[in-house]
Amino acid sequence: MSLDQRTVVAAQISAAAACNALAALRLAITEGLEAGLSKEEIQEVVNLAKNVQQQPISHVTHLTDQMLREQKKKPHVHSPNCGCGEHHS
Repeated sequence: MSLDQRTVVAAQISAAAACNALAALRLAITEGLEAGLSKEEIQEVVNLAKNVQQQPISHVTHLTDQMLREQKKKPHVHSPNCGCGEHHS
């Protein structure tokens, strides 16, 4: 598959914006302007990437909720009345 330069640069701008990679974003925007993308086109690509970032990540949310719901085994503190039979002298 072969992509034209404008599409490649738009993808680079989008990826840099989505990753919050400012140095890469600066370079990609510069390349986009040199490749003939308008300021409006670049802004639209950045806005699309920012919108994707704001979408809920359902798998991450599900896993986080599941892990925080699970009972955590608390460390056992030995005391004379705990009844575990492993008292330290």
